[in-house]
Amino acid sequence: MKIRIIGALCIGVLINVTSGYGQALRKDPVSRDACPGGTGVGILDGISPDSLEQLVRLSDLIVAGTVAKVLPSTLINPNNPSLPETTSLISVNEVVWGTLPYGTNTIAISELGGRVGPCGLVIADDPLVESGEEYIFFLVAEKRRPNTSGSPLYSTFGAGGGKAKITDRKIQFLPGASKGLHRHDNTATDAFIATVKATAILLQKKP
Repeated sequence: MKIRIIGALCIGVLINVTSGYGQALRKDPVSRDACPGGTGVGILDGISPDSLEQLVRLSDLIVAGTVAKVLPSTLINPNNPSLPETTSLISVNEVVWGTLPYGTNTIAISELGGRVGPCGLVIADDPLVESGEEYIFFLVAEKRRPNTSGSPLYSTFGAGGGKAKITDRKIQFLPGASKGLHRHDNTATDAFIATVKATAILLQKKP
């Protein structure tokens, strides 16, 4: 997956760097300072599953959860202050599919974006979660870097397709999700969860 960065108060540099998420960041070649200050706007270029079936197949764990706490942002790479990430603690309300790590009802998710010092990054079509919000999370386990959250760490899958927000008991995928996923927008939460479970069972039966 790639990220295109559009400078919004900060001057960038046109070089390619790879984040801890395996995503490339493009910035403008004139700046000698990685972040003079301000906020960059990122656009995710990459995989967004075309269908709910594909999203379920690619997920390690699917849960319905409430954002319990948003932790302070940190840098993926200390040498690149313009590429922050934010980890949030999620209280799991229901395991839709998969197995929750033993002995916990709280998981952590890591997302691109946030602010560290003068440098900020906003992912336009995949905004960070906020405390109190409810989502259906489609997750992949994160094991490639230290985890200081105190809870099992995951990341959402795909460009905006890895979390479906619950508003007024209905589902709404984020703007970056594919058209195939947006077909489920405004579906009642219980009905959507039932569809996800049925899809997972069918996939499990396939050779």
